[in-house]
Amino acid sequence: MSWLGDKTEKFRGVPNPYFSMHITAKFLFGVGLGLLLATWLPVWTGWVFIIVALLIAIPSARIVLGK
Repeated sequence: MSWLGDKTEKFRGVPNPYFSMHITAKFLFGVGLGLLLATWLPVWTGWVFIIVALLIAIPSARIVLGK
């Protein structure tokens, strides 16, 4: 297995409470970073970040939402 495969398997073995905390922390970090950038950067730059984030999320969303 590759390094990424090993890390993915370890991540799958994380108990549910820790997994929920990890996802919550990522969400809060994203919101905080978004608010910070929104106050410092022009409006068009925020849209660039939103579009990039959506493009990054497409593969994982297909995996999670697919059968």
